[in-house]
Amino acid sequence: MSTLRAFESVVRLQSIKWAAVELHVTPGAISQQVKALEADLGVQLIARRGNQLVLTEAALRGRDYLTGGLRLLQRGVERMRLRPPLRRMRLTVEPAFAANWLIKRLPQYRTLPGAQDVLLDPAKALVDIARGEADLGIRFGHGRYPGLESINLFEDEIFPVCSPGYLQLNPLGDLKDLKHHHLLRLDWKATRPWPDWTEWLQAAGLIDESDLADLERRGTVMGDSSLLLRAAQEGQGIGLGQASLVADLIKDGKLVAPCAPRLRTGFGYYLVFPHGADARPEIKLFKDWIVAEAKTG
Repeated sequence: MSTLRAFESVVRLQSIKWAAVELHVTPGAISQQVKALEADLGVQLIARRGNQLVLTEAALRGRDYLTGGLRLLQRGVERMRLRPPLRRMRLTVEPAFAANWLIKRLPQYRTLPGAQDVLLDPAKALVDIARGEADLGIRFGHGRYPGLESINLFEDEIFPVCSPGYLQLNPLGDLKDLKHHHLLRLDWKATRPWPDWTEWLQAAGLIDESDLADLERRGTVMGDSSLLLRAAQEGQGIGLGQASLVADLIKDGKLVAPCAPRLRTGFGYYLVFPHGADARPEIKLFKDWIVAEAKTG
């Protein structure tokens, strides 16, 4: 079983490193387990092409069955485990998402029969959900979370937003005028590649190479989405808003989107929880509610 688990994790995550993280062992141990499985079966399962792992035909034949079988085992164990019903669920969530989307909708969840009290943990630091530090989480990223199931809630897009008052005082007659407005900027590049005004203007075809140096020096830089959106609401400039975070603000008339082009960021918000945890009624209830809520905006 240990060799099968190691191989399945490598195949699913496409990485020996991430498989080691998921199974809480060293990469060397994962490699040895895969080699042991290959020796037992008498076939090669994984080859390398440069820095990439490549699955052989034999590996591809068994991959889906193995993943499905291990998931069924995990769900079976979860159903047998004796767990007292939760009196409250701990939900770890990125602060900007909590403030701009989730808080407004939680009262609707609490009206559902069987809904639990929610302990909301709005933290940027990741907690280990797989080891029980939280029951569920909403994470911002690419959807790869070792040891956890992930369900995409929103694919993220960015586009310019500002307050109605700012736009009245600073009319936007042409998209090229954006280069001359006070830009509110989000600086997440220390932790992840994030498209900024430079990338948005380039994608919209509104900037050339001669403008780049000046653009990089202009505007107010902030390290938090909620701060940027607050500054935009107060008329301090025009910022790039994330679609999921500004939808309610636009609906309430606190922000406007003065121009149409949108840029996909490659990131999204994901609901995450341990494999099989949604067999528990209280977890399934919250999962079903938030997935449905995300679909309606």
